[in-house]
Amino acid sequence: MSPNSLIAAAGVAAAGALAVLRKRTIDDSEVCLLHAPQTATMNDGAELRSVINAECPSLAGPDTARFVPSMALPTADLQTCFSAVRERFGRLTLVEYERELITTKDGGTIGLDWSPPLAQMPADERPIVLLSPGLSGGSQETYVQATVKRLTSEPYNLRTVVVNFRGCAGVRVTTPILYNGGLTSDYGYAVDHIHSRYPSSKLVGIGYSLGANLVTKYVGEQGERCPLDAAISVCNPYDLAASSDALEVPTFRNKHVYTPAMLLGLMKLYRRHRKIIETGPVELDVEAINRVKSIRQFDDLITARLFGYKDSTDYYRQNSCAQFMPGISIPFLAISAMDDPVCPENIIPREVFRTNPHLILALTQYGGHLGYHEDLSSSWFERPIAEFCAAIFRHISA
Repeated sequence: MSPNSLIAAAGVAAAGALAVLRKRTIDDSEVCLLHAPQTATMNDGAELRSVINAECPSLAGPDTARFVPSMALPTADLQTCFSAVRERFGRLTLVEYERELITTKDGGTIGLDWSPPLAQMPADERPIVLLSPGLSGGSQETYVQATVKRLTSEPYNLRTVVVNFRGCAGVRVTTPILYNGGLTSDYGYAVDHIHSRYPSSKLVGIGYSLGANLVTKYVGEQGERCPLDAAISVCNPYDLAASSDALEVPTFRNKHVYTPAMLLGLMKLYRRHRKIIETGPVELDVEAINRVKSIRQFDDLITARLFGYKDSTDYYRQNSCAQFMPGISIPFLAISAMDDPVCPENIIPREVFRTNPHLILALTQYGGHLGYHEDLSSSWFERPIAEFCAAIFRHISA
C-alpha cells in the first residue's frame, strides 16, 4: 500500500471502531460450521465432522471455537489493513526458506520455497503442506510466514512448501505470460513435482484469497483423481466477477484503499516483466494500460489478452472456483469472515457446502480479509489450519 492509501485506510477504519465495539457481543465471536447433514468418511472410517469436533478445538470446541478481534483492530478495515502495514514497515522474517526453481512444460518458472530448508531436513515420509498466496503475493507475506512457522514448529513438525507463481516473490518470468487466478496447470505441475520428490508423503494444499480460488478450482477439476489428500481455503472470492464488482462500488475505502493497494501489486508485476511479455505474440495497448484504474481494467487489458479470453468477464466466468466445488472429493475446509470487504459473504456458495459431504465452511462474524488478528503478533486462522492439517494427516494415514 502507498502512504496515502495507508492514511486513508486508518481514517476509514477508525471512524467506525467505537460503534463496532459497542455492538459486539460474546456470541458474535463464535465460529459457525456449515456442512452437509452427513459428512464424508475418512480412510479409518471416522466421519469428517466427528474428526473436527474431536480434534479441532478452534473450529468446534465449546469454549474455544471463537474469533475475538484485537481491541486495537476492532473493524474489518483495520483487520484487513494491519497486515499491509506490517508488510510495508516491518518486512518480518519469521521463517527460513530454501528455494527450488522448477520449469514447466512451456518454459515457465515456478519458485518452490521449502521450510525448513531442504538441507536442514533430510528426506523422509513426513506430511507436506503446500501454501499458495493471494494476488501477486509470495512466500514473504506475513500471513504465509506465520502459518509456515506454526506448521513447522512443535507439536506439528511438518514440512511446508510455498508455491510462488510466475513473476511473484522474485521468480523470473521466462515466458511471455504471467499467471492468473485459474491457471491450475501451473499449480498441478508443482503438485506433481512435489509428489514425485516425496512419493510417500501425504499432501495438503492451502490457498489464500486468489490463491484459494486457484487451489479450490484445482481440487474440483481433479475430483477423485486429486493427488492432494485435503485442501484449505482462506478468504476465498469464489466468484471473481462478484468480487471485482464489490471492489468497484464507489465507496471511499474502495477508491482510496483497496483498489489502489491491489492494483499497485499487479502493475508492479506487469512493469517488472514487461520486456519479456512484449516478446510474445500478443500485442498489448500500453497507453491504455498506463491509465488503468481498476482490477477489472487490468484483467481486460492484460490478463484476458495474454491468456486468450474475450475479456475480463470471460476470464472471471471460466475461472471462478464455485462452479467446480461439486467435484471436490477430498476433505476441504474453507475459512471466511462475514465482514470481509474484498470477498463479500453473500457470494459464498452456501448450497454446495450443504450438499457436498467433503466440504466444511467455518464462518466467522469478524476477521476482515486475511486479517483475523486476535492480537498484534499473530492471526487466528493459523490455529484451525494447523489443527485441521494434523487431524487429517492422522486419519488418512491410519
